[in-house]
Amino acid sequence: MKLKIVGLIIVALLLAGCNAMENDSTSGTMLQILSLTGNDLTGAAGSTTVFSDVYTSDSIINDNAVADIMALPLDPAIAITTPYFDVLIDQIDVEFRRTDGRNVEGVDVPYRFTQPMSMLVPITTNMQIPFVLIRHDAKLQAPLFDLRNWTSQEKVLELVAVVTIHGKDTGGHRVAPVTGYITVWCGNFADSAPVTPPTTLTGK
Repeated sequence: MKLKIVGLIIVALLLAGCNAMENDSTSGTMLQILSLTGNDLTGAAGSTTVFSDVYTSDSIINDNAVADIMALPLDPAIAITTPYFDVLIDQIDVEFRRTDGRNVEGVDVPYRFTQPMSMLVPITTNMQIPFVLIRHDAKLQAPLFDLRNWTSQEKVLELVAVVTIHGKDTGGHRVAPVTGYITVWCGNFADSAPVTPPTTLTGK
């Protein structure tokens, strides 16, 4: 009986020490986000802080970002002898938070959304995947719509975009989702020529 109890304790300890990522995955591959970047206030790419203009030169434009990700074997000592460790990225989720804890979608932050896609990331290779960070529709909804009444950075909303990337290896096994964060400053930044934005608010 004592031997059985000792055996059960050992099994419990081994299970407790399992990699949490392995518990979320049926694949031998994992994803790693190297960086999330977008455009700075001048429009230049590669910034780790994104500036989203809610109304630009008499137009509404979505904001894009780039995820630089890498596919790696869960076991770094394993020999890669098949192509089944490659990962097909098939979905990117974006949701938003505020540092003050006010996170009601459509009131305090934009609505979350999902982007289906298909992009192959070969094992041990990093790839840059472009995706939409702020939809143009979000700029016609609260809270971003309300910012258009303020110009020249008089009122700016700071958001934290939570970006979750999903995929499966080429053997069909799901890879554990990986999540990264990027700061987005939203406002009606000054244009080269004054414009008068429309005042119609849309639904979700």
